[in-house]
Amino acid sequence: MEHVVTAQLRTVVGKKRAVRRLRSQGIIPAVAYGPGVEKPLNIGLKKNEFLKIFKHVSESTPLTLVVTDDSGKELFKHLAFIKMVQYDKVTDEVKHVDFYIPEAHHKMRINVPIHVVGKAAGVEKGGILEVVHHEVVVEALPDKVPEVIEIDVTNLGLGETIRVKDVKLPEGVKIDLDPEDVLVTVIVPRGLEVEETAPAAETTEPEVLKKGKKEEEEEEE
Repeated sequence: MEHVVTAQLRTVVGKKRAVRRLRSQGIIPAVAYGPGVEKPLNIGLKKNEFLKIFKHVSESTPLTLVVTDDSGKELFKHLAFIKMVQYDKVTDEVKHVDFYIPEAHHKMRINVPIHVVGKAAGVEKGGILEVVHHEVVVEALPDKVPEVIEIDVTNLGLGETIRVKDVKLPEGVKIDLDPEDVLVTVIVPRGLEVEETAPAAETTEPEVLKKGKKEEEEEEE
């Protein structure tokens, strides 16, 4: 799904009173910068329109940023990512947004969240699922960046792990970690280990005793 964010070029910059006036008019001040733009663009976002989109996106969601002038003429259109969001300390409302404009056809590095799906088989047996990395740095072309990395843990048993090398990624996408780094694991509680090993000891002991008894009978004969 394409997310289009429309913004208007902003001429008022740095003046607190003027910026407060913008916010009172339902405009969120923002800036767009990065290697894909010659110089930073000071823009304004219509609060209601932006918040509708903001509910469904994250830092790794590719956006189409369209900037217009006062008359509505399109000045700029480019792939963008939300870099940073500032919130009001009292009301928790969005006060300012930074957009990052990557350079087309050049790989970028960006944080992508990990989304675990399914219930691990090991958890069903009493294990504890531990997500070691809730997000990872991904290297990819801007238009190939995945919104999330989905990891299915359904078949993950007690003491088993999913490492970076085990994750299937889209072509051209690379996780910037060692291939052996653990992403998700099922921890075996100490008490559960004792319960699993105890029966094995009990089954071997009678066999030893039985063998010993047979040897004694042979000696008596």
